Amino acid sequence: MTDLAPAAVPLAPEFHGLDLPRRLLDDAAAAPEFAGDLLLEHAGDLVRAGRSEQARRLLSTVREHPPAPEDGQYAAVELARLLREEPRVRDTAEAERITGQLLSPGGLGEGPAQVLGEDLQELERWEEALRCYNISARELLAQPAEALDGEDALTLTPLIGRLLMRMRLGLPADAHDEVALEAAERRTGDLLEPFDHEEEPDEAEGVEALYSRAAFDEARERGLLTGAAAEDGVGAYYRAAERSLRERAREYPQTRWNVVLLSTAEAVAAAERAGADLSEEGTGLGEAGFAVDDPRLRPWPPQRNDSCWCASGRKYKKCCGAPANR
Repeated sequence: MTDLAPAAVPLAPEFHGLDLPRRLLDDAAAAPEFAGDLLLEHAGDLVRAGRSEQARRLLSTVREHPPAPEDGQYAAVELARLLREEPRVRDTAEAERITGQLLSPGGLGEGPAQVLGEDLQELERWEEALRCYNISARELLAQPAEALDGEDALTLTPLIGRLLMRMRLGLPADAHDEVALEAAERRTGDLLEPFDHEEEPDEAEGVEALYSRAAFDEARERGLLTGAAAEDGVGAYYRAAERSLRERAREYPQTRWNVVLLSTAEAVAAAERAGADLSEEGTGLGEAGFAVDDPRLRPWPPQRNDSCWCASGRKYKKCCGAPANR
């Protein structure tokens, strides 16, 4: 989430008074560049466990003492969303105050702008959402529209959001809107209009096999999982897998990708079938033995509002599908 931000700083003392898990603090200290991701993921875990008050405290602390600048903005976006779900008027007012600060001129990063734009779009606040998408699409808008022709819809997500808001507001289409429309049409066929398309007759299927969250620590301890992503924790492991999937999707546009999350025993069996050595850095688990109708397979990429493929419980757009992974 901090790819354009300065280097992360050590966690502020305020985090040590929040009763955070020791492992979380140790991982954040060992990999400060991922500290914000770890803290935000833990906030999501707290929400799912029904501990919303603790989640809000953690998000407020990340907002006030961000390990990296954009971490504070992501925390502010998530905190505003949680406050909007509360019935108290003061919570709604605080959510609006935080949102107003995020929308003030200068400083909102591209990644947080994308997530905030999607939240505002769900609230049907079209003009504010368009402001956010214009920020999140800044780098794409700086390129000539023709240079983006043929890019996949995942890469052009900010432009597609911008297009939808411009359509809602009745604005005339520009060259970047046309590129976004073509990308959306290629990806879903009916996202914006009921387009008619014939199925590709020989579309290939691909499978990316990865360790599940429950298996990650055991695989690392047994030396079955090595390399930088393994050393930096499960979040970094899945982010690296997301980037690899995106690269392959660009290289093989006619392949539909799936993900399967395995226990260590299942991973060892899959590696044996594929003739792979799991102890070799960079060796994937392979796809041997996974039929395309295997119920364990998760289609990749999921819709942005669907649960993330990595089983974090967060929405894809706020997890592995976050703009920082583009």
